[in-house]
This record gives sequence, C-alpha cells and structure tokens, in this order.
Amino acid sequence: MEDETVLPVRKFFGRTDRLGRGNWLTWIDDLIAAAAPPVLAQLALRFALAVPFWRSGMSKWDGFLQLNDVAILLFTSEFRLHLPGGPYPFPAPAVVAFAVASAEILLPIFLVLGLATRLAALGLLAMTIVVQLTVPDGWPVHLTWAAMALAIVTWGAGRLSLDGWLTSGTRGS
Repeated sequence: MEDETVLPVRKFFGRTDRLGRGNWLTWIDDLIAAAAPPVLAQLALRFALAVPFWRSGMSKWDGFLQLNDVAILLFTSEFRLHLPGGPYPFPAPAVVAFAVASAEILLPIFLVLGLATRLAALGLLAMTIVVQLTVPDGWPVHLTWAAMALAIVTWGAGRLSLDGWLTSGTRGS
C-alpha cells in the first residue's frame, strides 16, 4: 500500500457504507477518541516505561552515589552478553554497573517529567536492547519496553510534559 494512514472507524466503514448506516460507528469512534485522547496515552506510556527501570535502579544503590555489592557482583560474575560466539562478560563491570544504575534513575525521572523525553526514551530503548542481549529469555517483557520506548521516541511526550510546556512558548513567537 502506498498510503498507509490510519483511518478512524467511521471513515473506514463510511467508504463502503453509502446508505447512511454509519452513524452508530461515528458515535462509537467519537466515544473511544474522547475516552483515550493521545495526550493521556503519551502520559501513560511515559509512566509505564519509567516504572520498571526506576525500580531496577533503586535496587542497585545503598546511598548517594554508593552502589551496593549485589549490583557490582551481578555485572562482574552473573550478567553476560549473549552475542555470537559468546556469552561474553561485560567490560569494566564496576563502571558499567555505575552507568546502568545511574541511567536507571535519571532517565525515568526525565520521562515522568517529560523533559528531553525522546532522548530519555531512546536511552531506555538502548538499555532494553542490552538487557535483551543479557537475558534472552525475557523477550516478551523486553519487547513491550521496546514498543513503549519507540512510541515515545516517535510521538514525543505530549502536551502534559515539560517538553510540551517549553515548546508551546516558542511556537507562538
């Protein structure tokens, strides 16, 4: 198909129903659109993607900038990258553990606030790919995270965000 635009239900059936029986479809489509506005979906996606990474990040810290021993142990001896010819250990495991734990705290904060949202979602998408390479059997959950991150990267944070607030002032000038 050349033009792969998404049509609302009423327009899809309106093309084939020329007898005027599409009024109930218009009503259903309008009801669905009112119940699930894009701005609400974007907000829900941001929170849904932020929660698992935030929780994982919080489990890696003992205090301010103090990684717990378990986090370092996981990257030193448990986690492996499942690449062809592998699995391989993570390079510089203590550094990687610190970087991952920091990103798992900072990127979800940016997502929830809706600040630099596309960049934060892109970072979490990259982390999801690495997590998939580390835990290959977790693909159903990782696929869900990747889909949420891609949606946020594609459509942005929406109006209920700092990004939306900051850009609304610059468009009018």
